[in-house]
Amino acid sequence: MVTEVVRPRVARMRYRVTRLPQYLILHMRRFTKNNFFVEKNPTLVNFPVKNLELKDYIPLPTPKENEKLRSKYDLIANIVHDGKPEEGFYRVFVQRKSEELWYEMQDLHVSETLPQMVALSEAYMQIYEQQQ
Repeated sequence: MVTEVVRPRVARMRYRVTRLPQYLILHMRRFTKNNFFVEKNPTLVNFPVKNLELKDYIPLPTPKENEKLRSKYDLIANIVHDGKPEEGFYRVFVQRKSEELWYEMQDLHVSETLPQMVALSEAYMQIYEQQQ
């Protein structure tokens, strides 16, 4: 990424993608703190498990000669927070790529799950991998 200062006197920055990373890590801001307590935003976020196309959301760099722009990503992990901000717990959905199976893990409990269940959760952090 490249950082450009739009106006030196104003603290406003513009970022431009110069190359795409192998992994994308997305963080959803679930918790906000006010003067009295911490609140959690329980909104379900719609996201693709396969074929997240970045060119639909941001301007992408032009590929070099004889190079293909790989702008599609697949979800490989989804970290979820359940419960209240102070009393909740985390669990993670992880894909085993060799078999394309999804597993849900919490502490020492591991169970196979459907890809549809991954998308029906209060995502806190997601990790996407670039398609080859």
